[in-house]
Amino acid sequence: MENREEVYSTKEGVVSLDSPTKNKILDLLRESNKTGTEIRDEINKSKSTISVHLSDLKQKGLIKEKKHPSDDRKKIYSLSSKLVGKAKAPRDKHYKEILQNIQKTSGDEYNFLKNLFHVIRYGLSSFGLDIHPALKEMGRDVGKSIAPTLNAKNFEELLSEIKDFWKENGLGNATIEENKYLVVRDCFDCSEMPNVNTTLCSLDEGIIEGIISQKLDLEVEVKEKECFGLGDNHCKFEISEVPSS
Repeated sequence: MENREEVYSTKEGVVSLDSPTKNKILDLLRESNKTGTEIRDEINKSKSTISVHLSDLKQKGLIKEKKHPSDDRKKIYSLSSKLVGKAKAPRDKHYKEILQNIQKTSGDEYNFLKNLFHVIRYGLSSFGLDIHPALKEMGRDVGKSIAPTLNAKNFEELLSEIKDFWKENGLGNATIEENKYLVVRDCFDCSEMPNVNTTLCSLDEGIIEGIISQKLDLEVEVKEKECFGLGDNHCKFEISEVPSS
């Protein structure tokens, strides 16, 4: 299992974890609620080892448990926390480039504010903190707030409204492909970013998910497949329905 440090938000505050087994358990519970047996089968650890980790996660406020509806001997575990960040190697090359852009855009209100947004966001990456999980979560909240202002009655109409919303609010020129991709050019989030070998628009992913889930009561997953951060000249978001459990 990959050894990584992750940061979670709980009702009591922020908790940092660097245990591969604990992080794997939380990965599984982000997919769906699971019993202890299902978790053990996925991770291939002993019952006693998994029990210790589950107890510790519950004590930290990261997960919760309830009795299985058809078997009192079993418990079902679910998340009671949100992934908000990950520790990673500092990456400051593009941060320095953004600082140079700040100098060039002084007096240009729109582009200055755009670059200031980038300084705050990508500056954290230069300090070794990946906040994409938090940005996606905030994006969902933004999307849910936007949804009541839209008029669409079905998925096709809503995708068209999202496209128009992107352009009207300066987020980029968007087009729709195959009724499941939103392609954005001149992306506000990352169009001036260099190739950093990763996608960058987790906030946008969250906004799209939030709009669709709130407006249509439909759970979808939005994944950025192409991005300026990968060396592309546009951003491409794939929208797929999450199967009901």
